[in-house]
Amino acid sequence: GNAGIIDIRLKKDKSIGANGSVRGTYSQGIYANENLNFTGNYRNKTMNVFATAGLGDITRFHNMNFQSYQRDLFLNERNDTKTVNQNYNYRLGTDFFINKKNTIGFLINGGQGTDQSFGYNEIAIAVQEQDVDSILVSDSEGNADNSRNAFNINYRFDDRKKGQSLNVDLDYGTYSNDNKRYIPNLYFNPTKTAVVSEINNQVNTETTIDIYTGKIDYEANLLGGKIGIGGKYSQVVSDNTFLFFDEEDAMLIQNDTFSNAFLYNESVYAGYVNFNRKITDKVSFSAGLRAEQTNATGDLRVFIPALAEAPVDLDYLQFFPSAGLSWQIKPMHSLNFNYGRRVNRPDYNVLNPFNNRLSELSYSKGNPRLNPEIVNNFEVGYTMNYRYNFKLAYSKTSDQITRLIAPDPIDPRSGFITWANLAEQTVISGNISAPMQFAKFWNAYFNISCSYIDNQADYGNGAVVDVQVFSYTFFTQQTFDLPWKLKGEISGYYSGPGVWGGVFEYESSWSLNLGLQRKFLDDKLNVRVSANDLFYETGWDGVSEFNGLQSVGNGRWDSRRIAVSLGYNFGNQNIKSRKRKTGLEEEAGRVGN
Repeated sequence: GNAGIIDIRLKKDKSIGANGSVRGTYSQGIYANENLNFTGNYRNKTMNVFATAGLGDITRFHNMNFQSYQRDLFLNERNDTKTVNQNYNYRLGTDFFINKKNTIGFLINGGQGTDQSFGYNEIAIAVQEQDVDSILVSDSEGNADNSRNAFNINYRFDDRKKGQSLNVDLDYGTYSNDNKRYIPNLYFNPTKTAVVSEINNQVNTETTIDIYTGKIDYEANLLGGKIGIGGKYSQVVSDNTFLFFDEEDAMLIQNDTFSNAFLYNESVYAGYVNFNRKITDKVSFSAGLRAEQTNATGDLRVFIPALAEAPVDLDYLQFFPSAGLSWQIKPMHSLNFNYGRRVNRPDYNVLNPFNNRLSELSYSKGNPRLNPEIVNNFEVGYTMNYRYNFKLAYSKTSDQITRLIAPDPIDPRSGFITWANLAEQTVISGNISAPMQFAKFWNAYFNISCSYIDNQADYGNGAVVDVQVFSYTFFTQQTFDLPWKLKGEISGYYSGPGVWGGVFEYESSWSLNLGLQRKFLDDKLNVRVSANDLFYETGWDGVSEFNGLQSVGNGRWDSRRIAVSLGYNFGNQNIKSRKRKTGLEEEAGRVGN
């Protein structure tokens, strides 16, 4: 009875419980946009469940104007496009902690959306700039439904004491887009007072993409360093149907000359090995090699046998080495050298040969015979005081994937935008980034980048690309602690002249943005007001000259906007979900719009 009392108090695990957040944004430019997002997370000792969901109602517009000279014709073109998008998205996952070393997770994510688009295309056609022959007006309307769903199973093994880890991902993703577009073509007389002729069309495009991937990564300690070994298999099947209709007596008649289907099938087998370790206390190195075997076919199926083309057939093995060296010169000063060779494959919609028409005389189309681009990149980086970063880089890209504005080979009035491979692109670049604090209440970040770009290609028959430009961009962000617990922000950029695609040389642009933020309710409620592109200078102006087509153009979109956003956090904010990538993300990034 005199041994005393033992008072046992259990410490509560701060990583267990639930949390969530709600975010809503309303922005106003020419049109209003709204979105609402929710996140939630629940965790106990054996499992973690997390979810996100979002709704959006977005209206966009894009204005483009071109004055073009081609084949003794002058074309004055105006394009106005408005798109109304309504969408929702979701992400739901769970992790089961089998024990301290083993975790298995499941994840599904996706969404659906509808797009309603309205396009106005007007082209004044003249033999000479002052002598208009006719004016084409196309007031088109389109409707599209799209969906995406992806499924992932993940297994993770971690043994920190032995320095070993194993990660396995199995993924499946399916994506679809069904688009119908009605394209009237009215030809007016030079004064635009009477219709001379009328040609009306409708285009139905249906795309289904299925992606399968399997990925395994293993890491372990070896010879005083760390070795990584892994492999990946991916298969992509992109099935596309393009049906072109002529309107005759209020009836739609399929035009088999312009209708076709395209089936693309791609398989990639990849394996890699990486090794890194310290040579001395101040010097460390890394080296790796990745091998990829690619088999791909593209089959264009036509409705008229005489229009058949040979299928695309790719079968190649490529190696991608990498190496790096890091030297800690002295405390807070380090120097890094890096080399890498990588492959960038085109988006699946870029490979489709279909014509995406704004009107009978203006369209864009893909290129099923595009090759992937191969990039060799060298970098030297210097870091001072763990804050200031300086980088010099040299890269040479063969088969650079780019966009070109070209004349139609058949109709002398028509022009189009397409995708092509440049023979090579050489880029020499530099970058400086510096976070700074001018006062206790004033923090700043500066970034300066510049590059010299050389584009080269020769497609024969005088279609030559030989463009060199020097480009630079300055960006800054200034944040201020203001009275009444307010935080202010001023940010902006100035970008000098540059090149878009292979030959379109654009002029400088700039933007100035403002923001104001305050938190309430013990910092759980965050209110933010922002204004972007105050002076409406984000757009582009430029000139392109290629294959006998010279174009001067400019474009603007709804970039000047004011936005109000509210966010509320609730629950235990110490709870964190496991951050991980799936094996599908690289391929899903090529789905495009």
